[in-house]
Amino acid sequence: MIPWYNTSGKVAEFSKTDKGRRFMRTQFAMAILVVFLMVTGFSADAQLIQGKPAPAVKAVDIFGKAVDLDAIAQQQPYLIILYFFSVDTGEEIAGKLSYLDMKYGKDKVKIVALGMKDDEAALKDFAQRMNIQYAVVDTAAMKDAAWIQQVSAPPLTLFVTADKTIERVLVGGGSGQAQILKEVAENLYQQRKAEALEVANQAAASGEDPKATGELKGFIYMADGKLDEAQKEFGQIDSKGGLAAVALEQGNSAEAIKIASEAPKDGYAQTVKAEALLKDGKADEAAATLQTAVEQPAANWQKSEAVNLQGRVQQQQGNADAAIGTYQKAVALDPYNVVALSNEGSALREKGDLKKAEETLQKAAAVRSDDMTALMLKQVQQELQDANDVKRGELIRSQIADLSKRYQEMKQAGTAKSSDSWTTRPLVVALLPSANTASVFFERAGTDVVLQREIEARLQANEGISVVERQMLDKLLQELNLGSSELANADTQRRLGQVLSAGYLGFIDFGRMGKELMMYVRMVDTETTEIAMQTSQAVNEGNPSVTVDAMAGELLNKLGTGREMQGLIADASDENAVLINLGQKHGVKAGQEFTVYVDGDPVEVGGKVIAHRQKAVGKLTVTSVEPEYSVCKVTNKREGAALAKEMKIKAGK
Repeated sequence: MIPWYNTSGKVAEFSKTDKGRRFMRTQFAMAILVVFLMVTGFSADAQLIQGKPAPAVKAVDIFGKAVDLDAIAQQQPYLIILYFFSVDTGEEIAGKLSYLDMKYGKDKVKIVALGMKDDEAALKDFAQRMNIQYAVVDTAAMKDAAWIQQVSAPPLTLFVTADKTIERVLVGGGSGQAQILKEVAENLYQQRKAEALEVANQAAASGEDPKATGELKGFIYMADGKLDEAQKEFGQIDSKGGLAAVALEQGNSAEAIKIASEAPKDGYAQTVKAEALLKDGKADEAAATLQTAVEQPAANWQKSEAVNLQGRVQQQQGNADAAIGTYQKAVALDPYNVVALSNEGSALREKGDLKKAEETLQKAAAVRSDDMTALMLKQVQQELQDANDVKRGELIRSQIADLSKRYQEMKQAGTAKSSDSWTTRPLVVALLPSANTASVFFERAGTDVVLQREIEARLQANEGISVVERQMLDKLLQELNLGSSELANADTQRRLGQVLSAGYLGFIDFGRMGKELMMYVRMVDTETTEIAMQTSQAVNEGNPSVTVDAMAGELLNKLGTGREMQGLIADASDENAVLINLGQKHGVKAGQEFTVYVDGDPVEVGGKVIAHRQKAVGKLTVTSVEPEYSVCKVTNKREGAALAKEMKIKAGK
């Protein structure tokens, strides 16, 4: 017996004889449709195909209620289903749609059934017999609907997105090609909706293809991070693509390649194999495998992943134009592929087309919440704002010319050392771009840029730390033609530090360690050119904010810990307003105390003076802080001592 579900939640049953009759009717209808397609060229010219706008549906249904596809779309449901049927071929799908309407019809899945070849009385009888509560429209009563002539052999089911684009077309039903609940579950999985698993379970319970539904459940578990459950589902049906995907997610690329190689005609298995090869740095072999993947049978969303990876290879090879076109093909296969959309946004950003990058990333953000997309969109919008700021652009150009001139003068004169070796340099950081991104495969294009920009923003937001402006730094490095080899030179580092007034140059690199993509940061002291600190963090490409939070916190902690703050008195003419050469840029805060010192007796050894003993002569308390200096008052002073310009000060003594 074959179960189906009506809106009352009760199970109805059809005899095998009924099933057989429906099967024959469906097959006959499909045969007529195939002939129609061949004669009319439907697949090339008609509009009821994937990626095209959905037809306009505006009518009054058999229950007397207004039906308007535009109004339905404005409610932003997960999915809109347009179901073309006749009373003698549409029972099984109609019953399953009743289940969906009962569970999700309020706001998540909207259904409009369009009756073909039957009068209103027959449709009303059908709806009553099937206990249908969703909209049923008599197409014969519709006006301005010539497009209906494109449907000659129902049942035909269209899945429509909230922006009224046809996401997929299902021809036939019942025991034919369409497995309606499995297809709905797959659509919800692509959108990463929580209801996907429940619908997939219902698809299995209603007798739909057990292998297809089992494999889909495995992918749903994977998306939720439940790898053990996913592996169990894939193992029960021996899904090589699924098992390979689990192995890759577990960080075992060798096992993923081995499993996928056992299924050379499984398109998705080959896609997983290609991704594993890319992570192993075997780009050429991966490219050949991807070509095989797109030629083998697979669901559209799976083909979309393969095409997206082809775009990643092209972008990694420096061909952003080709990558953009390839990403667009991936999105055409799966409009919910947020990864492909954000990758396209990254490639457009790389080309400098910020406006199109913004539009693409906004489209990705509308599909579903995605941390990488959100961060990249925020950064692109800021870059657009900066690019449109004419005065700011002129100021940066002027600064670049001045900084470049100073750098060249230092280079010609030899490495200059600061005349003031005592004063703590401002806590200014310049983060330099990674020199090795070409050798590292990022699942999400632009990961390196997003992480660096976001870490810069987090550091800049912290009081007491300044970050050299990215636009100015990039243009200066380009103007000076400084590559990674030059930046590794100690003299270059000293000159950059002085020109940029930066105490630290931060070098960011990426690499893979087992399953993990790692981010490595080292900070070089521009005065000594020694490594002041270094740290690493695993990169979460799906949720980069986690990586940014951890790395920024580590940098802030290490940069601020154990940092001795010392400087000089700039003006001591008024004991209630003593000026010191330390300010906000150095991390000074109101209320902070400094001890004033003078050089005492010399310390001599081997006939050479190596230092002078320092004597404390007074204390200062900071009353107000400016960017470059602070105002203090004298709170303690040795009898007979006089404070003067150039006297040394230290914090916390």
